Amino acid sequence: MEETKNLELKKTLTPFHLWVIGVGIVISGNYFGWNFGLAESGYVGMLIAVAVMGIMYWFMCLGISELSTALPHAGGPYSFARRAMGPLAGYLTGIGVTLEYLIAAPVVAIGIGGYINFLFPSVNTIIAAAFMYIFFMIIHIIGIKEYATLEAIFVFIALALLVLMYFVGFPQIKIENLLGTGEALIPNGFKGIWAALPYAMWLFLAIEMLPMLSEETRNPKKDMPKGIISGITTLLILSVITTTVAIGLAGIEHMSTATDPLPAALAAAFGNTYWLAQILASVGLVGLIASFSGVMLAYSRQIFALSRAGYLPPILASLHKTRRTPYLAIILPGIVGLVLVMLFNPDDLILISTFGALVSYISMNLSVLILRKKEPNLPRAYKTPLFPITPIVSLVLAVISIFASVFANITFFTISIGIFIVAIIYYYAWARYRINTDAPEERMGDETAVATEK
Repeated sequence: MEETKNLELKKTLTPFHLWVIGVGIVISGNYFGWNFGLAESGYVGMLIAVAVMGIMYWFMCLGISELSTALPHAGGPYSFARRAMGPLAGYLTGIGVTLEYLIAAPVVAIGIGGYINFLFPSVNTIIAAAFMYIFFMIIHIIGIKEYATLEAIFVFIALALLVLMYFVGFPQIKIENLLGTGEALIPNGFKGIWAALPYAMWLFLAIEMLPMLSEETRNPKKDMPKGIISGITTLLILSVITTTVAIGLAGIEHMSTATDPLPAALAAAFGNTYWLAQILASVGLVGLIASFSGVMLAYSRQIFALSRAGYLPPILASLHKTRRTPYLAIILPGIVGLVLVMLFNPDDLILISTFGALVSYISMNLSVLILRKKEPNLPRAYKTPLFPITPIVSLVLAVISIFASVFANITFFTISIGIFIVAIIYYYAWARYRINTDAPEERMGDETAVATEK
């Protein structure tokens, strides 16, 4: 028990901090990534894909708001699934979450490089990414409160720039850029919408990491639902306006291949030297930086929780003696991410990241349903509205979306499946014999199992 006590995180976060981190970790989706699905879907198809994903995330956020008040642990998604479905389901959910954020970090790092290249063509993308990794490793090791303060500055700058782009861009939107001139509104019909789903996810992906900060929140039972719901509401509004303005300014063909879509949209309408295009490419980097630092936080907390529980090597749960931050869970995955920056294209990596995310979404929605039936008396400071409709709808949409990866790229869909097969082999050969039953998530799970047997 004493050993586990030494692996407890500091409680410093408020609802405002949670909103900042939730919006910050996702906001890069407005600046980079969503546009890769446009060639298949067109504007109307992308808008439908955004609406479908928006519903999935909104309903899922209502469910995880409930779970985070009942099970306020750093494991977040892993702890929910562990309690509801046992250790293997919890472990695989944690692998999905780790895969999501570990892969998302290099995707955003490549996006940062694209924006820097827009301003300074001589700057190498990999060097820029390496600098970002090292800088935020240091920030995250220093502490969560210091990170949240810095993140607040980044988020407000990124939001202000988006709003400025909306005001400047709306009057210049051309209907033909949105709807075309006689061709089909959705170039590939239903298949086009299907293929766009993984990229529409990029406008919301990662908001679900907030429950992993429960152990660092002052009053998770009250504050966690406030932070999660305010965050997803903000992102829903931004997603519709950003896609409409950017495509309306530059058109589908131009937007579908842009590595820096917002400056490119303004440059297409006003010219490369237009002041706001330059500002978005420079100061707009803070949106990508906010998300990059957020996904580093997310993977470090999930790896920390899985390691503390024994599923991953316990050394990764080591905390800095004075800062109480999981420094090895920050540093080692960062090195892996930097290698991925050098080896892969961002549109391919997005597919692996979204696959891992969707595995965890399916698991979390199932956990909401199972725990309501299995443990109806579990203390819940917040309850999911319209239960069981909300988790069921989110679950169905997550299942549909996971197969959309097949259409996007069968190779990377197969790679994603392969990663989980390896993870299962590792679990049965090694991890299941080394589970730390004194870890908070495992202790709660064991108590539930005993109660059920009685």
